Amino acid sequence: MRLTPVCRWCGAGPLAPTLSFTTPTKVLDFGCGPFHLHACQACGTWQLNPHPGPKASRRFFSGPERWFMGVDPDGKHVKPIELLEGQREEYSEYAKTITALLPENGAIMDVGAATGLMLSLIDDPRAKVAVEPNAFPATVAMREGHMVIQDWAEALSPPPKPLACIIMNKTLDHLPRPDQFLAKAVNWLAPGGLLLLGGLINPSCLTARIYGPDFRLFHPFHQVYPTPAAVDKVLTPYGLELVTTWRPYFQTPHGSPVKFLKTCGFIALRCLKLSPVSISKAFPGNTVTYLYRKRILFRPLKVETPVTSSLSA
Repeated sequence: MRLTPVCRWCGAGPLAPTLSFTTPTKVLDFGCGPFHLHACQACGTWQLNPHPGPKASRRFFSGPERWFMGVDPDGKHVKPIELLEGQREEYSEYAKTITALLPENGAIMDVGAATGLMLSLIDDPRAKVAVEPNAFPATVAMREGHMVIQDWAEALSPPPKPLACIIMNKTLDHLPRPDQFLAKAVNWLAPGGLLLLGGLINPSCLTARIYGPDFRLFHPFHQVYPTPAAVDKVLTPYGLELVTTWRPYFQTPHGSPVKFLKTCGFIALRCLKLSPVSISKAFPGNTVTYLYRKRILFRPLKVETPVTSSLSA
């Protein structure tokens, strides 16, 4: 476990201890010891601190068993590839908006693409690149006809030409230093290029505030939990403008009017301290997906030298 003195979202700080707890009520136990969540005093982002470090993260995400059987926050055994397919409706919403706003030139890169589902849903003939370190979903993405880079996000070299869109769906908050990756990735976008940050966990949502340590999405490999204000605070100085946000719930397998009403009842009982200790349920606002568009740069960025690649516009 590594202690980080600065915020891994905005690069500033200082960090203040916010929540420390063991996980006796958690269904998932990753052997990482107790959670220690710190909040950045500059941007408000929560983050795991100490954090597992890159080696532990890579070991977890590259394991082949991760794609054959897993356990969700409710304790149900699931096949991740089936769970991914259940998110088709949610991903289709993102893909439809991206397709309508793509600039004229440039490839589309999905970092942490899994099987390439998001890329397949974008109705555009240009080059689509799936970055996926796990061998099993990378093979599936290749069979779907996508160009595949089997590597980790932080190891990526800059593309030879500016990109029309970078997708990071449920990926960015898993990186050891998401702030450092963002500083590079924004530089890869063409003017008018799109950046989709999907599934970022919101520590200011209703259920996180009410359930605290029993919030379902606290996880030792979720490195950062930026609030919506923290997301905008970091991205706006890079010359990115917010296009739209989604708070997916009814488009996910976890969401329906009946489940929503039941969860409201659970929340009321929790507030009255009448319910047994339990993990929080899925709820609107637990996660937020952001779509940004690149305008001009206000903050100097590191200039990178393109490398030879088969990636083309």
